[in-house]
Amino acid sequence: MDFDPLSLFTPSVTKEDYSEISLSRSLDDYSDNKVLIDFEDNLFQPLHVLDLPLLQLKPPAEVLLMFLKLLSPDEVYNFTKPESVNDEDKKIDTWKTFENKEITEELLNTALEWLANFCPRFSNKLKLSYIPFLSTSLKRNYESQYNAWLTRIISSQLPWVTDSEFKRIISKEASLRLAENCGRTAQPEIVRKIGLPNLSKYLKGTEYIKLKEPSLTSDNLGLKTWGSSLILANRLINKNNDEYLTGPVLELGSGTGLVGIISSILGYETYLTDLIEIIPNLQDNVQINSIDANVDELNWCDPSSFIAKYGHDKKFNTIVLSDPIYSSKHPYWVVDMVEKFINSKNNNARVLIQIPLRPKFEDERSLLWELMNKNFTEIEHEIESGFDDFGEMGFCFKKFIRKTSI
Repeated sequence: MDFDPLSLFTPSVTKEDYSEISLSRSLDDYSDNKVLIDFEDNLFQPLHVLDLPLLQLKPPAEVLLMFLKLLSPDEVYNFTKPESVNDEDKKIDTWKTFENKEITEELLNTALEWLANFCPRFSNKLKLSYIPFLSTSLKRNYESQYNAWLTRIISSQLPWVTDSEFKRIISKEASLRLAENCGRTAQPEIVRKIGLPNLSKYLKGTEYIKLKEPSLTSDNLGLKTWGSSLILANRLINKNNDEYLTGPVLELGSGTGLVGIISSILGYETYLTDLIEIIPNLQDNVQINSIDANVDELNWCDPSSFIAKYGHDKKFNTIVLSDPIYSSKHPYWVVDMVEKFINSKNNNARVLIQIPLRPKFEDERSLLWELMNKNFTEIEHEIESGFDDFGEMGFCFKKFIRKTSI
């Protein structure tokens, strides 16, 4: 089911007074006209919620839509926060900004006609292009006021806007902006750009992998890219990958598919697997990045559908897992799947596990290592620092090979 941002709230429709407000003011009202000019020309002046279009002024639909688009979050790059302009040496590519925000020249020019009269601060294209870079501090410093402004747009009938389709789009965009400002678990779908050192030489005409991430829910954690997968992907790209990968490769619990996609990009026959409800998004990410890889359901409790498709004899020389433990049952299930699908005839078959050092999961990690050590030998172990959307954390990498005496 598609994400419906309107389901996040149920606003009550209230009649508002949209009486005309005059913003005219004589220059004589200012004791120093130079102060006014400097204020208007300072592109780095912090953005305040009062700088946003007031509904009492009956801003045209084009104005509201343009501001809502400019306030949309930038593409997420790895796990970095959106950039905020605080350096006056920062140069903004005006037209690139509008292109990234999907603002047409027609929309822009129509909006500027109104802004020139009612909002001098944003009376030209250059000034408008700085809004995305100033918006981070606005959302942080005036969160409640910003959310209230969005809520007023959503709950308003916008009676001066006659185009019903414009009204629908404005309401949708305002709902998305509100959801985006309510924390990661409330955010709608995002597309995360993944960039790694030396990745571009394996890609055709691009420097990034793109991963679609639907809204995060507690019962579908596989729809989220986690820090473990980024760290493991970086290891595979930038260290001797032949030491880690040998085909065919099976990824258990692929999630959004980053590690499996990297394995495929490096030229290994790769099978990305997860629960049935994760598969559609996983397939989308494989297609978005034009990856030649297998995507299949593999339920750790019942792998019968995978076995029915590939047969009992299908085994793998490498099995990779990133962040597979968030239940007390998972260590048992993980080791069961590793035992079932590892190529026991290949003494060099290996298992790669990257796992975060979450404080509340010490027992589960200890159990996983205990179960793995029964039939496998740990030959590499490294603790690394990293972070994801939920903060900084330590990550543990281990490489195992099957014990030859078994």
